[in-house]
Amino acid sequence: MAEKNKETLLSIQNLSVEYASGGKIINAVNGVTMELKKGTALGLVGETGAGKTTIAKAIMKILPDHATRSVEGMIDFDGINILAAKEEVLQKIRGGDISMVFQDPMTALNPIMTVGDQIAEGIHLHQNQDKAKARLEAIQMLETVGISADRADEYPHQFSGGMKQRVVIAIALSCAPKLLIADEPTTALDVTIQAQVLDLIKSLRQKQDTSLIMITHDLGVVAEICDEVAVIYAGEIVESGTLEEIYDSPAHPYTVGLFGAIPDLKTKVDRLSPIEGLPPDPTDLPPGCHFAPRCPRATDACREKHPALNHLGGAHYVLCNRIGEE
Repeated sequence: MAEKNKETLLSIQNLSVEYASGGKIINAVNGVTMELKKGTALGLVGETGAGKTTIAKAIMKILPDHATRSVEGMIDFDGINILAAKEEVLQKIRGGDISMVFQDPMTALNPIMTVGDQIAEGIHLHQNQDKAKARLEAIQMLETVGISADRADEYPHQFSGGMKQRVVIAIALSCAPKLLIADEPTTALDVTIQAQVLDLIKSLRQKQDTSLIMITHDLGVVAEICDEVAVIYAGEIVESGTLEEIYDSPAHPYTVGLFGAIPDLKTKVDRLSPIEGLPPDPTDLPPGCHFAPRCPRATDACREKHPALNHLGGAHYVLCNRIGEE
């Protein structure tokens, strides 16, 4: 659990992001407010298309210019207003103070540069090291993530998927960032390699006291590595709290449904219990609660009235009109 006296590293207030595509407006993120304390790991959980990656890209201000219609709200990173910051300021932050690990390591690696050079490049740029020293630190970072020094002159295609992701992690952590954003970092890997990559992120994060945002749809991953949880649905955070609060006492019907859909190997069941229906079309969100069309507890009021944010105690908040009812 995060300590109450820790300083805030990242504060997001009422963030909304709209994309434009095919003459339609896509409501990707809708009024998200959240904060992250220094040294804390936050799990951002939700289905594909919920807005998780858009939030991450907004934090780094790398949203696609050609498709982004509007970005509103405030993102404060360690005293810097990200959305208002000039590009030269952002270039120092990206890869230096904030690093990101993407889902597919091949899209994050340059196929015509050796892995050693790719790690050294960030060290040279962000830590003002000469190229020779940056090279030495890059080799040390490779060894830290479990790759031998003699592979520094090899290219990405010579590595397996799990080893590529280790290289990406080495690049991301080479400058000891204040914040690491990991966007589904294990999805493309097999189960055994997933566990190794998660252990690596966890140990290196703790060693460097780096804050973490872990973007995932896997509640098991969150339980393994995170202190706090924010559950996102249709561009809104519907429930947030400490790991213990969310896992011991899930309150939002969507969160309850996510836990209910997890197979229990100790209990014999004829079929799983998925959440019925599909997420709403982000170009045509329902007027009331966005989860109402799929919610087993929804009333007419839920379908008409946007839910209120309820404080359940501690760090636990839930966006639902039915909270407090029997």
